[in-house]
Amino acid sequence: MKTSLTKGHPFLNNLSLVMYDLDGTLVESVPDLAAALDKMLLDMGMPAAGEAKTRLWVGNGIPSLVKRALADDMLGDKPGQVDSSLFETAHERFKSHYSEELGHHSYLYPGVSDFLEAMKGRGIKQVVITNKSEQFTDHLLQLMGIHHHFDLTIGGDSLTEKKPHPMPLLHAMHRFDIPSDESLMIGDSVNDIRAARAAGVRVVGLPYGYNHGEPIEQANPDLIIPSLSGLL
Repeated sequence: MKTSLTKGHPFLNNLSLVMYDLDGTLVESVPDLAAALDKMLLDMGMPAAGEAKTRLWVGNGIPSLVKRALADDMLGDKPGQVDSSLFETAHERFKSHYSEELGHHSYLYPGVSDFLEAMKGRGIKQVVITNKSEQFTDHLLQLMGIHHHFDLTIGGDSLTEKKPHPMPLLHAMHRFDIPSDESLMIGDSVNDIRAARAAGVRVVGLPYGYNHGEPIEQANPDLIIPSLSGLL
């Protein structure tokens, strides 16, 4: 199943599967999330948080994002940190607002379209693995005009585990019968790096995304590139 390449970065040699994070890797999605989150907070009689805080809270899925916003704290997804009834109401309000805001302010990062097209042209399987709810993942990919590039999408609620657990990555490799040494993970956060390490695949880190305010260098990916164009 190996795909031999004669050009591009060595990481693309003998590659059959590329797995991507979504938010902060392919799509700048914080503006949509922040708009929905601020509306939710105002509904709950709380002050708006804004994009800067939202950027720090993204990465562990929508439930954690909502809890962190309610607690105004990076530790907002810890048990007991947020009242359960408050969370349930806020969670439903957020999903309603996010459905309306989705795709209105988001955009693809530079180099994404060209890279996805290049991988598709070389016959490499492409999979999105995100902690975003499946309900919003597929819709956002369609709104961004890139859904046709992917052979599979795995959301944060698609399986019993999500990143940083390796299950989503292992599921993708098993689905296409592709071994770890022919697979690559590309992401922007420590969750992506940890999931890749646990799944035994190489991982490329992007420095422009959402890593809870920490430099991606601290997560020690195998390679850091300024944009996906750097691999072509």
